[in-house]
Amino acid sequence: MLQKMKRVQIIGPKEKFSRVVDLLYHEGTLHFEDACDCISCDEISLKKINAENAAEVPKALEKISVIFSTLPIVEEDSERQSLVHNELVEETLDQTLARSKRIINELELTTKELATRKSELSFTITSLKRYEKVIQTLEPVEQKLPIHEGFEVVVLLIQKQHNDVINLIESEIERITRNHFEMASIVTDEETIAAVVAYDNNYSQEVHSFIFSANVNEIRLPQEFMGKPFKDMLALVHQNLHEAIEELALLDTHLLDLSTKWYQELSSLKKILEDVNEELQIYSNAGQSEHCFVILGWIPQKFFKRTQNDLQTEFQNRVVMVDLEVTAKDLEHAPTFYDNPWFVRPFEFFMKLVSPPDSREVDPSPILAIFFPFFFGIMVGDIGYGLVILVFALLMKKKFESIEWLTQLMNILIISSIPAILFGFFFGEFFGNFGEMMGWLHPVQFLGITWNRAEAIIPMLILAVSIGVVHIFLGLALGMRNAVILKNRKHLAERSGMLLMITGLILLLVTFAGVLPENTAYPAAVLMIIGLPLIIFGAGAFGTIEVMSTVGNILSYARLMAIGMASVILAMVANRLGGSMEVLVVGIIIAALLHTLNIILAMFSPSLHAIRLHLVEFYSKFYKGEGMMYKPFKNGKK
Repeated sequence: MLQKMKRVQIIGPKEKFSRVVDLLYHEGTLHFEDACDCISCDEISLKKINAENAAEVPKALEKISVIFSTLPIVEEDSERQSLVHNELVEETLDQTLARSKRIINELELTTKELATRKSELSFTITSLKRYEKVIQTLEPVEQKLPIHEGFEVVVLLIQKQHNDVINLIESEIERITRNHFEMASIVTDEETIAAVVAYDNNYSQEVHSFIFSANVNEIRLPQEFMGKPFKDMLALVHQNLHEAIEELALLDTHLLDLSTKWYQELSSLKKILEDVNEELQIYSNAGQSEHCFVILGWIPQKFFKRTQNDLQTEFQNRVVMVDLEVTAKDLEHAPTFYDNPWFVRPFEFFMKLVSPPDSREVDPSPILAIFFPFFFGIMVGDIGYGLVILVFALLMKKKFESIEWLTQLMNILIISSIPAILFGFFFGEFFGNFGEMMGWLHPVQFLGITWNRAEAIIPMLILAVSIGVVHIFLGLALGMRNAVILKNRKHLAERSGMLLMITGLILLLVTFAGVLPENTAYPAAVLMIIGLPLIIFGAGAFGTIEVMSTVGNILSYARLMAIGMASVILAMVANRLGGSMEVLVVGIIIAALLHTLNIILAMFSPSLHAIRLHLVEFYSKFYKGEGMMYKPFKNGKK
C-alpha cells in the first residue's frame, strides 16, 4: 500500500542551515521541494541559498572519479577506509577540497599519461596480431610479388561472394601504375579472399584513392615493413609485439603500485565528495530571508514524528518542522512511497515496468502479490516442477545475493512456486502424469469434476474465464474508487456503467446456456439499459466499443488454461517417450531433457503471461500511473 505523505515546512536561523541539512541527510526521510517556487512572495520573500565552493566540489569529484577509475581495483581495506573517512568527516569543506587538489596534482597527470600510453599499446598489440595473422596467411604468395625498395604493399580483403571485383581492381591498378605492379590472391577463410598488391610507390596516392572510392576493406602495412620479405616482416611483428607486451606489463605494474598506495584514500574521498555534492545540490531548493532559512518537502507519515523529534532535540526548538495543510492541488505533486509487507515488496519490481501511481491511487502491488502467484500456480500446476523452481530460486538467490534485481525475481519465483505445488496436488500432477502412473496421487474431484487438466478442458476454460471476470470486476471497482477520490464524475460513470453492462452480458449468456432460469434475462437487460447511458456519459460514443474490448480482456484469461494444458501435455510426452525406450538409461535421459525444457518454459512463459494479464487487462481498468517516486535526501548506504 502507499504510505500517506505529509507536506512539511522547516524553519530556523540561517546559521543553523548547514547543520540542519546534515541532520536531514542522515535521517534520510525528506523529499525536497523548491521552497522559493512553492512559497508565495506575499507570504515571505525568499532568495535561493548559494553554497560556498558549490562549483568546486563537482569539478574535484569528476577529477577524483577519473583517477579512481584509471587505477586497477585492489582489495578493500575497510579499516584504512574507515580511518580516512573519519579524518575527512572532521575536516571542513575547504580542507577536503585542498586535500583533493593535492591528490589531483600528484596523480592526475601521471595516471592520464599512463592510461593514454596503455590505450596506445593495447591498440598497437591488436594491430600487430592482425598483421601477424595476415602475413602468415600471405606467405605462400610471396614468390609472386616483387617486394623490394621502392615498392609498396597493400592487402585487400574481399568477400568470396564478390570475388569478381578482383579482376576489376587488377585492371584499374594496371591502368594507374602503367603496369608497374604485381597482384596475387589467396583464400584466407571460408568467407574472405585476400588480394595482395605490390606497386611502385610513386603511384601510392592514386592507388589508395581508387581503393577508397571502391569501398574495399584495406589493411595497409606499416611503412617500416615496406621492402622486406614476409619472413622478415613476421620477425619484425614478433619483435614489436614482444616489446609492446613487456611495456604494457610495466605500465600495469606502475598503476598497481599507485593503486596500492592511493586506492583506499581515493575510495573514501570519492564517497565523501559524492555526499557533499548531493548536499550542495539540495541548497538550491531551500530559501532564505534576512534572518532565517525555509525548507519545504514531503515526509512519509511513519517518519514524521521521528524526524520532528530529532530536529527538536538537536536544535533545542530553535529549528521547527510543521505539518502543512495539504490541498487537492498539493496532492497532485505528492511523491509516491511504497510501504508494503515483506511478501509484497518483491512484486514492486514489476511496478518499475510502468510509471509510478499517483499518491491518491490504489497501490496495485498487494493485488499483484496475490494474483500473480495464483496465476503462475494455476499455469504451472505441478508438484515436481514447483519443487524444482523453488530449489532453483533459493540457490540463485544465495549465489547472487549482491544483485538486487535478480534477488527480487528469485523471491517472486520462491513465492510463486508454493501455489504451483498446491495446484499440483489439486491437478494430481508430479512431473506431468508420472505421479499418477506410479500411483502416488490422483487429480482431485470437486463439484463433480475430476480436475485432470489434460481431460477437463471445458471446466478449465470456464474456471479461467471466471477468474478473468473476478479480476476485471476488481479492476473496475478500483477504478470507481479512484474516480471518487479524484472527484472525476465521468470516470466514475464509465467504470460503473461498464460494471453493469458486463454483469448484464454475463447473466444473459448464463441464462441462454440454461444455467439460470429464463426470467433472469429481464434484470440482465435492465442492468445493460442502465449501464449504457453511463458509459456514453463517461466516455462518449466510443465508450461502447470499450465494452467489447473489456469482453476481450476477460476472454484473454483463457490463457491460464491454454498455457497449463500445453505444459502438462509436454510433460506427458516426456514420460511416454522416455518410457517407450528399450534402454532404461536412454529413456531417463530423454525424459529428463524434455522435463528440463518444460521447467525452463514453466519459469518464463507463465511469468510473462501473468504479468501481461495485470499490466494490459487489469491495470487498464483503474491505473493511470502519473505519480512521482519518493526520493528522500539521504546517505546512499542507508
